[in-house]
Amino acid sequence: MNIIIMAGGGGTRLWPLSRRDNPKQFLDLGTGQTLIEHTYKRAKTIVAPDDIFVATSDRYLDRIQKLLPDIPRENILLEPDKRDTAAAFAAAAVQLEVRNRADDATIFMWSDHVFTREEEFINDLKKIPSLVDANPEAIVILGHVAELPETGLGYIEVGEQLGSAKDIFKVKAFKEKPDRETATKYITDGNFYWNMGYVSLKPRYLLEQLRAFEPELMQGIDVYRRAVSAGDTAAADAAYSRLPKIAIDYALLERAPNIIVVTGDYGWSDVGYWSTVHEIFGARGDYMPAGHHLHISSDGCYIYNTTNKAVSLIGLKNVIVVITDDAILVTSKEESHRIKEVVAHLEAKEKNELL
Repeated sequence: MNIIIMAGGGGTRLWPLSRRDNPKQFLDLGTGQTLIEHTYKRAKTIVAPDDIFVATSDRYLDRIQKLLPDIPRENILLEPDKRDTAAAFAAAAVQLEVRNRADDATIFMWSDHVFTREEEFINDLKKIPSLVDANPEAIVILGHVAELPETGLGYIEVGEQLGSAKDIFKVKAFKEKPDRETATKYITDGNFYWNMGYVSLKPRYLLEQLRAFEPELMQGIDVYRRAVSAGDTAAADAAYSRLPKIAIDYALLERAPNIIVVTGDYGWSDVGYWSTVHEIFGARGDYMPAGHHLHISSDGCYIYNTTNKAVSLIGLKNVIVVITDDAILVTSKEESHRIKEVVAHLEAKEKNELL
């Protein structure tokens, strides 16, 4: 089996800690290890390092090699440009194809997710190879029990149960991010799960399906394949940079005829907001390896401090403070999702040194 860790993202949803050159997968949120190191440890419980690949931006190569030294250099698949997830998945599949691994079950894993029930998640990952082998013309995904009417996630509507397994179903439909009323109905109905974005299948089948649904993308991928096969890195990079941008969800998942979902409660989060960091990592207190914090008449607050500064909060409730050498964020927990507005303002003002 192959595991491909998708680590090319450069998001700033945890600004000012996450930056373009230091995205979420490279953050230590209080455990002593980065999120990508935790992902690698998860993958290593299932396969050997030689069977683990990392798809990432070429600007992150040195960081990946430092954090994950056991992964062979040839298993780090570099993306010269951001062309969205369909291009990234297809290029990774081509890389496996030229190595004669196109018929092996392959799990695409995200590098920046958190699981508070690791054992349950890993146990279900171990079910995937046999499912893919038994259903070579199918896609296997993971669905998380929908605990709350979350409006920021996509949902999976499940159909009939697959065989005797009580937690494996055929997918009936995908539902985009709903409003709260619709999300509440999904919870009540009981046959909807959060879409975690994990995709498993044989690389050859991935490429066949993309050829049927996205011929323009695959025309470019064919050029990319020829360059990779010839060992012409410059030509491969040029071909990749010309690929159309489209998400794998739209290019494949919402069109594929046969999708199977393994469901469970894994304590999963994609850690999209500082409020989530507080909930998951702040249970034992602030992050302050070098500073000093004091909370007076304050409740429900969290401070992430990368400096040696002393920070005091007086008379505040549900406030998050993030301090780096060049920026300070102060937000209520409820409004922490609006960081994208701060980032947009900095972009408009061309404050690139803060991005």
